[in-house]
Amino acid sequence: MTIIAKSISSIAVALIFGAGLAQNELVRLVDSKEVPREEVSRELVRLVASKEVPRELVHPVAPKEAPKEVVEILYSRPDLSMFLDAVKASGVEIPLRRSGPWTVLAPTNDAFKALPKGTFDEWSKPENRAMLAEVIGYHVIRGRMPTSEITTTDATTLQGSRIVLKKSDGTVWVGRGEVLVGDLEGTNGVIHVINMVLDPNGE
Repeated sequence: MTIIAKSISSIAVALIFGAGLAQNELVRLVDSKEVPREEVSRELVRLVASKEVPRELVHPVAPKEAPKEVVEILYSRPDLSMFLDAVKASGVEIPLRRSGPWTVLAPTNDAFKALPKGTFDEWSKPENRAMLAEVIGYHVIRGRMPTSEITTTDATTLQGSRIVLKKSDGTVWVGRGEVLVGDLEGTNGVIHVINMVLDPNGE
């Protein structure tokens, strides 16, 4: 009992001075068989219950991810990399960072690949930046519109045209595009991932 008490005391000290020290001490005790593994577990439970050692030192809490702007969310999503490239090439990244809130309709890479061959490359040429800005601006709506608030309505896009949004049998549609993943929340708006590239002249 003395060995167990002394050993557990060393764990408590390690916990107070750092979780890394505590982990090393636990490993040493179990490996050396000074204290049975189950005895260590029981004593740690007792320490936490008695508040001698804070729970977060025994079970560290993972730090919360810092909130991101909508553009930063795009950077973090590999499946939206082509849309991000278009946002940057068109200049739409600038207003998305400066103001808001926005609702961003982000086509997947597969949606861009489904365009007629050569379309994306043509849009990406510097001389076609204005055309690309028209297309990408049509995928950005002024104001935050979570899917829970969408019934049947139309909204003004950054491009200037209006687009119809509706919900049918639980599925949200924007123009002819279907929302695959909704409500990626950012500090200055929300992103809905959609299955097609929308055409401001054909919706």
